[in-house]
Amino acid sequence: MPPRDAAQPNTAERKRLSDWIHTQLQQTATQNAGNPGNIVMRRLTSAEYDYTIRDLTGLQLDVHRGFVSDAVGGAGFTNTGNVQFIQDATLQRYLDAARQVADHAVIGSGPLAFHRDPGNTGFELSAITRIQSIYRQHGFRTAAGEGGEPFGLDQYPRAFYAAWLFANRDALDRGSETYADVAKSTGLSPPFLKYIHELLQKRDLGFPTSEIAHAWQQLPPPPANPAGQQAFCTGVQERCQELAARVRHWQNRFGANADAKEEAPVLRADLFRVTRAQRFEMNINWPAGTAVANLILSVESALPDDRPDALVIWKTPRIQFRVADLREQPFHPLRKVATADAVRQLRFGEHQLGGVVADDTFTTRGTQPVRVTIPIPDNAGSARLLVDAELDVQLGADCIIRCSITQLEETDQGKSVSALLANPGSPSFQAWKKGVLQFARLLPQVSQREPAPSDRDPVPAPIDATYNNPQRNAFHTRIKYARDDQFLVERMLDQVTRQRLDRAWIDLRNSFGYHDAWLLMLSELFDFPLENRRMKDLDRQWIADLPDAPRSYIAPLHLEYLADQQALQAAYGTHLQDTLRFAARAWRRPLSQSEAERLRAFYEVLRADDRFDHAAALRSLLTRILVSPAFLYRAERVAVTTATAPLSDWELASRLSYLIWSSLPDAALRKDAARRRLQDPKVLARHARRMLKDPKATRFATEFFGQWFGFYRFDEYRGVDTSRFPEWNETLQAAMYQEAVALCSHIVRNNLPPTELLFADYTFLNQSLASHYGVPFPKAGQAAAQPASTTKLQRVDNMHRAHRGGLLRLGAVLTVTSAPLRTSPVRRGDWVLRQVLGESVPPPPADAGSIPADDVPPDGLSVRQRLAAHRRDAACVNCHARIDPFGFALENYDSLGRWRERYRDGKPIETASTLRDGTAIADFNALHTWLQSQQSQFHRTLATKLLGYALGRPETIGDAGLLVHMTTLMADGAGLAELLESIVTSRQFRYHARNTRSRVHPPNPAPASR
Repeated sequence: MPPRDAAQPNTAERKRLSDWIHTQLQQTATQNAGNPGNIVMRRLTSAEYDYTIRDLTGLQLDVHRGFVSDAVGGAGFTNTGNVQFIQDATLQRYLDAARQVADHAVIGSGPLAFHRDPGNTGFELSAITRIQSIYRQHGFRTAAGEGGEPFGLDQYPRAFYAAWLFANRDALDRGSETYADVAKSTGLSPPFLKYIHELLQKRDLGFPTSEIAHAWQQLPPPPANPAGQQAFCTGVQERCQELAARVRHWQNRFGANADAKEEAPVLRADLFRVTRAQRFEMNINWPAGTAVANLILSVESALPDDRPDALVIWKTPRIQFRVADLREQPFHPLRKVATADAVRQLRFGEHQLGGVVADDTFTTRGTQPVRVTIPIPDNAGSARLLVDAELDVQLGADCIIRCSITQLEETDQGKSVSALLANPGSPSFQAWKKGVLQFARLLPQVSQREPAPSDRDPVPAPIDATYNNPQRNAFHTRIKYARDDQFLVERMLDQVTRQRLDRAWIDLRNSFGYHDAWLLMLSELFDFPLENRRMKDLDRQWIADLPDAPRSYIAPLHLEYLADQQALQAAYGTHLQDTLRFAARAWRRPLSQSEAERLRAFYEVLRADDRFDHAAALRSLLTRILVSPAFLYRAERVAVTTATAPLSDWELASRLSYLIWSSLPDAALRKDAARRRLQDPKVLARHARRMLKDPKATRFATEFFGQWFGFYRFDEYRGVDTSRFPEWNETLQAAMYQEAVALCSHIVRNNLPPTELLFADYTFLNQSLASHYGVPFPKAGQAAAQPASTTKLQRVDNMHRAHRGGLLRLGAVLTVTSAPLRTSPVRRGDWVLRQVLGESVPPPPADAGSIPADDVPPDGLSVRQRLAAHRRDAACVNCHARIDPFGFALENYDSLGRWRERYRDGKPIETASTLRDGTAIADFNALHTWLQSQQSQFHRTLATKLLGYALGRPETIGDAGLLVHMTTLMADGAGLAELLESIVTSRQFRYHARNTRSRVHPPNPAPASR
């Protein structure tokens, strides 16, 4: 314009035309400054849907994987309303996703909640998780499941020390402190501290509780001089540790486990058994290559400071060696398989006090341990020991002892066995037993490995708990759980926590038919007919007519069932209210009265249908909420009588939260929205800065920078040919993606200047990514931003020496801008031109052709030579003159982002080129230097992209002033926080324009693909 053969305007005429155009643009920009523009109502993107569900439920369900891919529009992002078309299939996927979310709802005796596992399984596991949390926090559960080990051993020493602190608070200048104050400072619950303090001051306790209390009472008071109190308190803490060890010693000494080979000793009143004789059954295992097994027979007194002259008769000890190829193995008398020294020491067939014993029997006297060595046959893999131990009170001392058999060889499978032996008819026995049971009640044992319900809980009466007994196995399979936390509930928990624990147990019992399973087992055990009755069918008269034995179990079980059902039904109203609150959060605004009434009516209609119980109706209501347009769309009112209108506080809260967190507003935003404080730009700015410091701001780095620079969802990228690059795997891919997100998140969190993206001399690596790049990975003790980890990413500085650092050298970016089999200078150059410099590039002509997919084509021409031939086409030369030099400068990086000096065929990498303006670019370092001179262009690109992302539309003439302001801020060193603040306080962000029809823009054209 005008045609070449027509008269051309002279210099003065061209200047006048240019000045006129500039003036008109300036006037138009001024007239339209702050115009919100036409923003088509936006639907939640698949990522926003996922994040919103995560923040609503606390679950990462990744429901987006079933959605149709999001289209890109506006400034190049998926959150642009005019490309968010919807089809029937999309609606069906939304319905399926909503049902999936609703299926994770936990609808029990407490408030509405969600769990990671769906349905009844999730209901059961949710209850277990809640119980585990409480048990683990307090460390008490007076039961031992299989494989039991001590758990929560820090509770007693802390409690003893805290009780001492409270008793001496005046001397420690803490006289105003209450139980709650001291408990908080020592990590205990106030009820537990109060209980322990009061218990330890008593002087009428029986043995062994009296021994513990007396030792605590002997703890000295603190010194008067404050200077020495800290060291003194440390000494008291050590003595409290010793005192707690004494508690554990007596718990283990009195605990029963001889018939429970996979359990640690546990002291409980219902398991406390003391007899004169006890059968021991022990598995013996040994490490490979072991020639002998060594057993230790021990006798300890169950009384303090006592070494009784106990005489134990070990009757007919016998061993069965297990051979893999033989099913039935004979038992051999111990005297036939033990070493000669052991047989001689044990004196088989001889009673040490003159009594009569069988030839295969021996006796031990006193408390001196005895060692028994057994040679291992060549073909034996393990062994089993059986022996009956009896306390001889006729010829030996009338005493109370614990007999133990342990194995010296350390193995995972071999367990010691032990039992208490005494004469129940002894005059002193009843007093001793009373004291021990008092000890079990007042200072119960801590948990055993599992801090919560386990399907290997101790088996309660009347089930036979003998190991491998069919009744025991049936209990573990059908009933599974046994609650035993009376001490915890009565002595340690406050009322609120107690209620939470009770509700969790109610939910656990009702997640799988616990009461019906118990009823059936009891009917089988006591042999009475149920006649197809279930727990809900029982009445008082039927229970009253039962024999005494089954009635003693079924009556309380039925009462528990009725109480559970009442608690579950009492929660119905709360669940409905919780669901309405869920709707208000999901819809990102308060419900109107009519909306709440319609939702209630929907629930009531379903409940009137026999096909829907309470839980099913509530799940359907949740589904309805999540398929509502109020949830799926970010609807905003539009101006009607004026050109623009301010957004409501709730709309502003939603805009801000989806800008920074890609999700719904949090409690702080909702609170200010309800108070109508978000109309104040200063309040909006304050929230923006707060939200950028939140961990959820990583989503901004993922969504905004990821979509802008092309590494979005790189963890799902499938563009690498693994036959060419077999080293490519999910671990490496995930690390590359995390590197890109970590760099952008670091810049967001620390409010660094945006150009840090381009010029950062650091990156974020783990061991696998460092190895892939050929970069030395910092070891522990070397300089690094945080301790070295082989999997977690950490910042590594001075990366220019390893050809890393900054956006252009990210592995994810270099990979997505490559072809499957080779690098692509065209893709990489096009990426630099479009995404970094913000220049538009027209799509290639339809007949542009392509170059070979492989980097070593049969004709021997390199990719660079192929492109040189391609540029001879007049239709292609202009674009390639702009694109190719940037791509050539990145050729030292292979298709997976690694530095290289040569191509696969051994030819040297050629990186030198010349930009269209004549600037020579020798390599990446030259490109890096040139980009530093183009920072203003990058600032303009960032400002345009950020505003387009925030508003969900492309740039308009009315944005010119705001964009100039943003680029000025960046030139002065501003970070992302200042840029976002300028946007969220702008008129464009806070207002909506009149609803006018506009052309629907198609998705952005794809970038160059060569």
